[in-house]
Amino acid sequence: MAMSAASPPLGLHTRRTGCILGTAGHIDHGKSSLVQALTGTNPDRLPEEQARGMTIELGFAQLSLSRDDGAACPMSVGIVDVPGHERFVRTMVAGATGIDLAMLVVAADDGVMPQTREHVEILDLLGIVRGVIAITKADLVREDRIEIVREQIAKLVSGLPLAEWPVVVVSARSGRGLDAIRRTIAELAGELPDRSAGDVFRLAIDRVFAVHGRGTVVTGSVLCGQATTQSTLELLPARVTCRVRELQSHGTAATRVGGGQRAALNLTGIDREPIERGMELATPGYLTPTRYVDARVRLLRRGERSFRSHQRVRVCMGTCETLAMLVVIGAREIEPGGDALVQLRFADPVVCAHGQRFILRNETAQVTLGGGAVIRPVSQRLRRAQPDVAASLERSESADAQVRLEEALRVAGFESATPAGLACAASCMIGEVSPMLNALRDRGVLVRVTPACEVHRDAMAALENRAMAMLSRHHAANPAQPGLLRDRFVTWLEKRSGAGIGRAVAARLEQTGRIVARGPYVADRAFQGAASAEDAARLERIVEEITAAGFDPPVWSSLRALTGVSRPRNRALEELARCDARLVLMAPQQFIAASVLARFEKAVRELGAGGRRFTLAQVRDALGLSRRVVQPVLEHLDRARVTRRVGDERVLVEGEQ
Repeated sequence: MAMSAASPPLGLHTRRTGCILGTAGHIDHGKSSLVQALTGTNPDRLPEEQARGMTIELGFAQLSLSRDDGAACPMSVGIVDVPGHERFVRTMVAGATGIDLAMLVVAADDGVMPQTREHVEILDLLGIVRGVIAITKADLVREDRIEIVREQIAKLVSGLPLAEWPVVVVSARSGRGLDAIRRTIAELAGELPDRSAGDVFRLAIDRVFAVHGRGTVVTGSVLCGQATTQSTLELLPARVTCRVRELQSHGTAATRVGGGQRAALNLTGIDREPIERGMELATPGYLTPTRYVDARVRLLRRGERSFRSHQRVRVCMGTCETLAMLVVIGAREIEPGGDALVQLRFADPVVCAHGQRFILRNETAQVTLGGGAVIRPVSQRLRRAQPDVAASLERSESADAQVRLEEALRVAGFESATPAGLACAASCMIGEVSPMLNALRDRGVLVRVTPACEVHRDAMAALENRAMAMLSRHHAANPAQPGLLRDRFVTWLEKRSGAGIGRAVAARLEQTGRIVARGPYVADRAFQGAASAEDAARLERIVEEITAAGFDPPVWSSLRALTGVSRPRNRALEELARCDARLVLMAPQQFIAASVLARFEKAVRELGAGGRRFTLAQVRDALGLSRRVVQPVLEHLDRARVTRRVGDERVLVEGEQ
């Protein structure tokens, strides 16, 4: 399945009054000069950059477009100027994060150069499909040279979305083409789809600094959603909550910023020290830090060697760059130009969302290998040959948010999932999660285990099947035992589902008839046990003795004289007795015959019919028994919720309902 471009959660749309444009191109091809000619701002912001005449860090400027420029309405374009030097490709990728448009700059005197090619590849891998190509420094060459460069560009972008981009010839020095490129940017901005207001805010941080008297300030491109002064946000992956004190957008104070805008946020409740470029600010609970991310990647065609699984790569995602091991799913390598499902195992926790694009570079960050799109933003360590992984990931790639949400629930199993976390996994609005969950309930996809726990039916089936397999292994290893102690069975289930859930799952297995209760044990209903012939004969004698004793059965320890067995063997016989339907454990070490107990209960029900209250003495007289014999049996019925004591009297529990 082909990768799809990252997109923010869909939602309510706001009229677009701004967008972000990122530059691209080889070093010294005039990107910064063109930005200054268009905006009046020199984006080279560091003294070192000014001295060297090149952008090292991201530079920023604002272009105001009016109707005179062809804009449908006044619009502010935030320009992110990126470095063209090969050593700063990671910064170029950071600058491309969140941009709506790109401006590829090619100098007329140099033509297409190595970083031109690499930046074109990166723009394609990041899914940036709208932009303009500027042939700069037109004042330095003849027109025939410009035509040669046009041909070079056409060859370079052939077969890519960039082939449809308009080409404008400009000169920052003479002013040639500046009006034309402003109109082109205005036209492209007017064609952009409206940014979603949504209910999820994300900002990729590219600068952090402190302002005296104000505190910590971060800047970045708003990827989606909106933030206002007083908004509470989460700094990730640090998982620190902070609040917005002040906002600026495109150089002016604002009360609200949204998708498609450059923004500066003055934060309170947090120090500068834990913040650095590469982090994100987001709606609390939406993004989850993880070291495992599943994705689909595509390698560039250049090079003859395949990329082998389990190699280390540098991943440029958002404004961060970090090391990861790339594990190919279902294969050992990826051919040049090929694509594959992979798992990225990061050295440090990262945050991302479904559909988010990234760039892969080799470990030394000298060569761009390819790029990809996130499928599962929070995963667990996968085995390369793990069955059904590829099919599951392909379902998570679906264009249908309902399918993506269902797969997220299937994969989550019994792990708790919040609406915000599910929205991230399914790339939808948080407010869309509840209706989609209702649709899954209507289809019977979700199983309610407890009032506070719902899981995908496949997750429930998988746990139940694992539990039955475990029981089968226990029966095979312990054929003389009547089953597995219920408490141990519940503990096993809770380790794989959660506190308070295991008992409910055990009850469900019992209700559906897959397991049966045998006293304190549970067993596969098909398991009959393998008691020895000697023990079976001893148990028969015990049942006969207890039945003959009627309402005054002997204590278990006294039965050793009947069976003549050792204490350990007698304990084993007691376990068998607990599972025999002919006997009922009335009190510790004391069984009563089930048939005898049934006669006692019948008499009690006759006394309590119609809601009448009765006393121990009445039961004693009705059965002709002594108080010593009647009292323990009545107390057993109290514990079994057949009767309930009210002072010196009793009443049938079912008679109260």
